[in-house]
Amino acid sequence: MFYLVKELIPPVAHSLRWFSFNYGWKGDYKNYDEAKQKCSGYDEQAILNKIKESTLKVKNKEIAYERDGISYDQVQMNFPMLSVLLYVASKNDNELVLIDFGGSLGTTFYQNYEYLKHLKKLKWCIIEQPSFVEAGKASFENEHIVFYDSISACLAENKVQLFMICNVLQYLEKPYELLEEVKNSGIPHVLLDFIGYNDKAGDRITIQYVPPVFYGIEASYPCYFPDRNRVKLSLASHYEKKYDFLCAPEKYYLQLKPFRYEGSFWEIKK
Repeated sequence: MFYLVKELIPPVAHSLRWFSFNYGWKGDYKNYDEAKQKCSGYDEQAILNKIKESTLKVKNKEIAYERDGISYDQVQMNFPMLSVLLYVASKNDNELVLIDFGGSLGTTFYQNYEYLKHLKKLKWCIIEQPSFVEAGKASFENEHIVFYDSISACLAENKVQLFMICNVLQYLEKPYELLEEVKNSGIPHVLLDFIGYNDKAGDRITIQYVPPVFYGIEASYPCYFPDRNRVKLSLASHYEKKYDFLCAPEKYYLQLKPFRYEGSFWEIKK
């Protein structure tokens, strides 16, 4: 479930960058379960079908780019991410093997492939929920993209150089357990991307309300605004943070409080 929730977010976020009374991020709940009980949920199969349809169009070069089922006439580049991908490849003799945790059906792969296709080796390992893995293996898996339903299954077959978490950490029920698993994996590099942090100490758990313009349905689900320092401490014993960056210039609103999406790049300590 928590992987799928991430799939809605980027186009939703762009539409909600101005405050809305009806949609966006609301509330301050004691725990994840309390927030979840107040959520309406979403139609999983409808979302998967929409994403599969749009990603196939990208694969077949019918459209330039898609994100979360929304088609674009030009690729929406994430240059801080691309710089990390090229940097890691340059340290590994122009080879890149990565985990894209919650990577849908390959959105980020297709976004960056034009700038990575010269590499001697490119293997993009997507960790997803079973329904996405099944669809990915049936229609998208190739010599570059492979799908797994767990980190352990991926690591059993690959020597991974980069663990990438893009706009998914805040939608997990237990985000710090994922960071603990990453920390214990020994993967040399970690990229955290598109995270909205709480402006105070401690996590803030909200509900994100999604308008029906997306996928023709209304949806709502829990969303963390994690404690910045807690995220840092979760990785700091094993990794050194090399730098922070802004993922996008737009401001978004947690009720009346503005925030921006941020990212960070980490290297394992020697």
